[in-house]
Amino acid sequence: MRLLSVLFMSLVLGLVVVLPGAVVAQEGGQAATKENLDLPFDAFGQAEEEEEAPEVVFFYGQQFEGDGFHFCLDRSSSTAQGELEKEKREAIQTISQFSSKVQFSVVFYDQQVIKWPGTGRPAEASQGMKSSAIAWLSTIVPGRGTCVREGLLESIRFANRSSTQRNVVIYLGDGGTTCPGHNSAQYGQQTLSQVTGANFKRHRLDAICVGSDSVNVTFCQQISALNGGTMRRVQ
Repeated sequence: MRLLSVLFMSLVLGLVVVLPGAVVAQEGGQAATKENLDLPFDAFGQAEEEEEAPEVVFFYGQQFEGDGFHFCLDRSSSTAQGELEKEKREAIQTISQFSSKVQFSVVFYDQQVIKWPGTGRPAEASQGMKSSAIAWLSTIVPGRGTCVREGLLESIRFANRSSTQRNVVIYLGDGGTTCPGHNSAQYGQQTLSQVTGANFKRHRLDAICVGSDSVNVTFCQQISALNGGTMRRVQ
């Protein structure tokens, strides 16, 4: 009789120990199932779409990255001794590198501004548009005066109208600010403030400061630094 009592008590204690564990295991299985149902659809290794890499191009031996390129180039009288021809060759080589995903524009400044495309909107770099830009570049001749503010503002407008995400304005010049009818120092300061104000989309503006004589490196440094770019000195 005593043996039967001991066996009965052991059975009761075994149920007390086992049953809670079984309940916990069941609840854990339900919790795991619920967590799996709450996971996002792509949680099992679906690759996220990666952002397309920027275009890499070279101009005056310098590397630039983006998908919109807007050239602001000097054609003042200081370029008449061969510099303008070099600018044109370099621009043609760079434009020839563009893939079809690029948008681009070209502005030349002296005492006035001439631009391509004439519509004021950047062109897509199809083979036909690249050929058109290259043909237009061959017609450019030196002018007079250095109204860089107007040239930079036109390039900023081109960049603002681009539908690409990574636009770069490339300013090339000797830092001169001798625009007819203006005090050079005041004109330079106005250029810095007005161009930076017009660049409300914060496009990168890189400066290439060229020439060996009377180069205003400070202006090149300031205009690029104020607009998130860098200055390269090229002699």
